[in-house]
Amino acid sequence: MTTLTTAAPATHRTPLLPALGQLVLAELRRMIRNPMFFIGTVGFPIMFFGLFGLPAVKETTDSGVNVGQIILVSFGTYSLLSLAMFSFGSAVAVERTGGWLRLLRASPMPTWMYLAGKVIAALCFSALSLTLLYTFAHFAGGVTLPLGLALSLLVKLLAGMVSLIAVGLSIGFLANPQAAQVLANLVSFIIAFASGLFVPLDGLPNFIQKIAPYLPSYHLAGVGWGTVAGQTGGEGTHWLWLAGYALVFGALALWALRRDEARGQ
Repeated sequence: MTTLTTAAPATHRTPLLPALGQLVLAELRRMIRNPMFFIGTVGFPIMFFGLFGLPAVKETTDSGVNVGQIILVSFGTYSLLSLAMFSFGSAVAVERTGGWLRLLRASPMPTWMYLAGKVIAALCFSALSLTLLYTFAHFAGGVTLPLGLALSLLVKLLAGMVSLIAVGLSIGFLANPQAAQVLANLVSFIIAFASGLFVPLDGLPNFIQKIAPYLPSYHLAGVGWGTVAGQTGGEGTHWLWLAGYALVFGALALWALRRDEARGQ
Protein backbone atom coordinates (compact mmCIF):
# COMPACT_ATOMS: atom_id res chain seq x y z
CA MET A 1 0.00 0.00 0.00
CA THR A 2 1.35 3.30 -0.94
CA THR A 3 0.62 6.58 0.72
CA LEU A 4 -0.18 9.50 -1.45
CA THR A 5 1.23 12.74 -0.26
CA THR A 6 -0.13 16.05 -1.36
CA ALA A 7 2.50 18.44 -2.49
CA ALA A 8 2.33 21.83 -0.92
CA PRO A 9 1.06 24.42 -3.35
CA ALA A 10 3.81 26.42 -4.87
CA THR A 11 3.88 29.95 -3.57
CA HIS A 12 5.33 32.89 -5.37
CA ARG A 13 6.55 35.75 -3.34
CA THR A 14 7.54 38.99 -4.92
CA PRO A 15 11.07 39.86 -3.77
CA LEU A 16 10.49 42.89 -1.61
CA LEU A 17 14.04 44.17 -1.28
CA PRO A 18 14.70 44.70 -5.02
CA ALA A 19 11.29 46.35 -5.37
CA LEU A 20 12.06 48.65 -2.44
CA GLY A 21 15.41 49.50 -4.01
CA GLN A 22 13.70 50.46 -7.28
CA LEU A 23 11.26 52.67 -5.38
CA VAL A 24 14.11 54.43 -3.60
CA LEU A 25 15.97 54.99 -6.87
CA ALA A 26 12.84 56.32 -8.58
CA GLU A 27 12.21 58.73 -5.70
CA LEU A 28 15.84 59.92 -5.75
CA ARG A 29 15.62 60.52 -9.50
CA ARG A 30 12.45 62.54 -8.99
CA MET A 31 14.19 64.72 -6.39
CA ILE A 32 17.38 65.28 -8.38
CA ARG A 33 15.58 65.95 -11.68
CA ASN A 34 13.33 68.60 -10.13
CA PRO A 35 15.45 71.77 -10.28
CA MET A 36 13.16 73.80 -8.01
CA PHE A 37 13.20 71.09 -5.36
CA PHE A 38 16.98 70.76 -5.59
CA ILE A 39 17.51 74.50 -5.35
CA GLY A 40 15.12 74.84 -2.43
CA THR A 41 16.56 72.03 -0.32
CA VAL A 42 20.23 72.17 -1.28
CA GLY A 43 20.90 75.52 -2.95
CA PHE A 44 19.11 77.82 -0.50
CA PRO A 45 20.83 76.49 2.68
CA ILE A 46 24.23 76.84 0.99
CA MET A 47 23.35 80.32 -0.27
CA PHE A 48 22.11 81.39 3.20
CA PHE A 49 25.30 80.07 4.77
CA GLY A 50 27.33 82.06 2.26
CA LEU A 51 25.36 85.25 2.90
CA PHE A 52 24.85 85.11 6.66
CA GLY A 53 27.30 82.53 7.90
CA LEU A 54 30.60 83.29 6.21
CA PRO A 55 31.07 86.75 7.81
CA ALA A 56 30.90 85.16 11.28
CA VAL A 57 32.60 81.79 10.88
CA LYS A 58 35.76 82.88 12.71
CA GLU A 59 33.92 84.16 15.78
CA THR A 60 33.35 82.21 18.97
CA THR A 61 30.56 82.22 21.53
CA ASP A 62 31.03 83.16 25.19
CA SER A 63 31.48 79.46 25.95
CA GLY A 64 34.21 79.14 23.30
CA VAL A 65 32.21 77.34 20.61
CA ASN A 66 33.00 78.21 17.00
CA VAL A 67 30.10 80.23 15.56
CA GLY A 68 30.66 78.72 12.12
CA GLN A 69 29.81 75.27 13.47
CA ILE A 70 26.64 76.59 15.13
CA ILE A 71 25.53 78.25 11.87
CA LEU A 72 26.34 75.07 9.97
CA VAL A 73 23.93 73.14 12.22
CA SER A 74 21.27 75.84 11.84
CA PHE A 75 21.22 75.82 8.05
CA GLY A 76 21.63 72.04 7.97
CA THR A 77 18.46 71.76 10.04
CA TYR A 78 16.72 74.20 7.71
CA SER A 79 17.71 72.00 4.76
CA LEU A 80 16.14 68.93 6.41
CA LEU A 81 13.02 70.88 7.34
CA SER A 82 12.55 72.10 3.75
CA LEU A 83 13.11 68.63 2.34
CA ALA A 84 10.56 67.06 4.70
CA MET A 85 7.92 69.67 3.92
CA PHE A 86 8.28 69.63 0.13
CA SER A 87 9.00 65.92 -0.38
CA PHE A 88 6.32 64.66 2.00
CA GLY A 89 3.95 67.63 2.12
CA SER A 90 3.34 68.97 -1.36
CA ALA A 91 4.63 65.91 -3.27
CA VAL A 92 2.45 63.39 -1.40
CA ALA A 93 -0.58 65.65 -1.84
CA VAL A 94 0.00 65.71 -5.61
CA GLU A 95 0.51 61.94 -5.80
CA ARG A 96 -2.58 61.29 -3.63
CA THR A 97 -5.00 63.48 -5.57
CA GLY A 98 -3.48 62.55 -8.92
CA GLY A 99 -4.42 58.91 -8.45
CA TRP A 100 -0.89 57.54 -8.01
CA LEU A 101 -1.68 56.04 -4.59
CA ARG A 102 -4.91 54.51 -5.92
CA LEU A 103 -2.91 52.89 -8.70
CA LEU A 104 -0.38 51.53 -6.23
CA ARG A 105 -3.17 50.00 -4.12
CA ALA A 106 -4.32 48.06 -7.17
CA SER A 107 -0.83 46.54 -7.45
CA PRO A 108 0.60 43.77 -5.23
CA MET A 109 2.88 46.31 -3.57
CA PRO A 110 1.94 46.99 0.08
CA THR A 111 1.37 50.58 1.13
CA TRP A 112 4.14 50.47 3.71
CA MET A 113 6.67 49.90 0.92
CA TYR A 114 5.62 53.12 -0.79
CA LEU A 115 6.14 55.04 2.46
CA ALA A 116 9.38 53.23 3.29
CA GLY A 117 10.77 54.01 -0.14
CA LYS A 118 10.04 57.70 0.25
CA VAL A 119 11.54 57.83 3.76
CA ILE A 120 14.75 56.00 2.76
CA ALA A 121 15.14 58.18 -0.33
CA ALA A 122 14.59 61.33 1.75
CA LEU A 123 17.25 60.26 4.26
CA CYS A 124 19.72 59.51 1.44
CA PHE A 125 19.03 62.87 -0.20
CA SER A 126 19.32 64.58 3.19
CA ALA A 127 22.73 63.01 3.75
CA LEU A 128 23.79 64.35 0.34
CA SER A 129 22.42 67.81 1.14
CA LEU A 130 24.22 67.97 4.52
CA THR A 131 27.46 66.74 2.92
CA LEU A 132 27.32 69.43 0.23
CA LEU A 133 26.58 72.11 2.85
CA TYR A 134 29.48 70.97 5.01
CA THR A 135 31.79 70.81 1.98
CA PHE A 136 30.92 74.40 1.10
CA ALA A 137 31.38 75.54 4.72
CA HIS A 138 34.73 73.76 4.88
CA PHE A 139 36.23 75.13 1.68
CA ALA A 140 34.61 78.58 1.66
CA GLY A 141 34.72 79.35 5.38
CA GLY A 142 37.25 76.98 6.88
CA VAL A 143 34.62 75.36 9.11
CA THR A 144 35.91 71.97 10.13
CA LEU A 145 34.60 69.13 12.25
CA PRO A 146 36.56 66.06 13.36
CA LEU A 147 35.43 62.98 11.44
CA GLY A 148 33.85 61.33 14.47
CA LEU A 149 31.95 64.49 15.41
CA ALA A 150 30.81 65.03 11.83
CA LEU A 151 29.47 61.47 11.57
CA SER A 152 27.77 61.70 14.96
CA LEU A 153 26.13 64.97 13.95
CA LEU A 154 24.98 63.49 10.63
CA VAL A 155 23.40 60.42 12.27
CA LYS A 156 21.63 62.49 14.93
CA LEU A 157 20.21 65.00 12.46
CA LEU A 158 18.94 62.24 10.15
CA ALA A 159 17.37 60.35 13.07
CA GLY A 160 15.66 63.49 14.32
CA MET A 161 14.41 64.26 10.84
CA VAL A 162 11.83 61.47 11.21
CA SER A 163 9.68 63.83 13.29
CA LEU A 164 9.77 66.42 10.47
CA ILE A 165 8.83 63.72 7.96
CA ALA A 166 5.79 62.86 10.09
CA VAL A 167 4.69 66.50 9.99
CA GLY A 168 5.17 66.61 6.21
CA LEU A 169 3.20 63.39 5.71
CA SER A 170 0.30 64.81 7.73
CA ILE A 171 0.18 67.84 5.43
CA GLY A 172 0.39 65.63 2.34
CA PHE A 173 -2.47 63.36 3.40
CA LEU A 174 -4.74 66.09 4.78
CA ALA A 175 -4.40 68.98 2.30
CA ASN A 176 -5.01 69.34 -1.41
CA PRO A 177 -1.96 70.10 -3.61
CA GLN A 178 -2.46 73.88 -3.66
CA ALA A 179 -2.94 74.12 0.09
CA ALA A 180 -0.08 71.68 0.74
CA GLN A 181 2.29 73.83 -1.35
CA VAL A 182 1.37 76.92 0.66
CA LEU A 183 1.61 75.06 3.97
CA ALA A 184 5.00 73.60 3.02
CA ASN A 185 6.34 77.08 2.31
CA LEU A 186 4.83 78.62 5.45
CA VAL A 187 5.91 75.83 7.77
CA SER A 188 9.46 75.62 6.43
CA PHE A 189 10.11 79.37 6.65
CA ILE A 190 8.07 80.40 9.68
CA ILE A 191 9.06 77.66 12.09
CA ALA A 192 12.66 77.82 10.86
CA PHE A 193 12.72 81.51 11.77
CA ALA A 194 10.89 80.94 15.06
CA SER A 195 13.32 78.13 15.96
CA GLY A 196 16.32 80.46 15.73
CA LEU A 197 17.76 78.89 12.58
CA PHE A 198 18.18 82.22 10.74
CA VAL A 199 18.75 84.55 13.70
CA PRO A 200 19.94 83.45 17.17
CA LEU A 201 17.03 83.13 19.57
CA ASP A 202 18.38 85.74 21.97
CA GLY A 203 18.11 88.27 19.13
CA LEU A 204 14.42 87.54 18.49
CA PRO A 205 11.37 89.04 20.25
CA ASN A 206 10.47 87.59 23.61
CA PHE A 207 7.23 85.94 22.44
CA ILE A 208 9.08 84.01 19.73
CA GLN A 209 11.59 82.79 22.31
CA LYS A 210 8.65 81.38 24.28
CA ILE A 211 7.23 79.62 21.20
CA ALA A 212 10.51 78.04 20.05
CA PRO A 213 10.64 75.20 22.65
CA TYR A 214 7.38 73.81 21.20
CA LEU A 215 8.72 73.49 17.64
CA PRO A 216 10.32 70.30 16.26
CA SER A 217 12.98 72.15 14.27
CA TYR A 218 14.13 73.91 17.45
CA HIS A 219 14.68 70.56 19.18
CA LEU A 220 16.40 69.04 16.13
CA ALA A 221 18.74 72.02 15.93
CA GLY A 222 19.19 71.83 19.71
CA VAL A 223 20.53 68.29 19.34
CA GLY A 224 23.02 69.52 16.72
CA TRP A 225 24.03 72.66 18.62
CA GLY A 226 24.68 70.61 21.75
CA THR A 227 26.68 68.05 19.79
CA VAL A 228 29.12 70.52 18.23
CA ALA A 229 29.41 72.38 21.56
CA GLY A 230 30.09 69.17 23.47
CA GLN A 231 27.11 69.92 25.70
CA THR A 232 24.78 66.92 25.40
CA GLY A 233 23.38 67.04 28.93
CA GLY A 234 19.95 68.25 27.80
CA GLU A 235 19.78 66.08 24.70
CA GLY A 236 17.26 63.68 26.25
CA THR A 237 14.63 66.41 26.44
CA HIS A 238 15.11 67.24 22.76
CA TRP A 239 14.71 63.57 21.78
CA LEU A 240 11.54 63.23 23.86
CA TRP A 241 9.99 66.18 22.04
CA LEU A 242 11.06 64.83 18.65
CA ALA A 243 9.66 61.38 19.50
CA GLY A 244 6.39 62.97 20.59
CA TYR A 245 6.10 64.87 17.32
CA ALA A 246 6.84 61.69 15.36
CA LEU A 247 4.17 59.72 17.23
CA VAL A 248 1.43 62.36 17.11
CA PHE A 249 1.87 63.43 13.50
CA GLY A 250 2.66 59.87 12.37
CA ALA A 251 -0.66 58.73 13.86
CA LEU A 252 -2.43 61.66 12.21
CA ALA A 253 -0.92 60.80 8.81
CA LEU A 254 -1.89 57.12 9.23
CA TRP A 255 -5.46 58.09 10.11
CA ALA A 256 -5.67 60.32 7.03
CA LEU A 257 -4.26 57.52 4.85
CA ARG A 258 -6.88 55.05 6.14
CA ARG A 259 -9.57 57.65 5.51
CA ASP A 260 -8.47 57.99 1.89
CA GLU A 261 -8.42 54.21 1.48
CA ALA A 262 -11.97 53.98 2.85
CA ARG A 263 -13.07 56.60 0.32
CA GLY A 264 -11.29 54.77 -2.48
CA GLN A 265 -9.00 57.72 -3.19
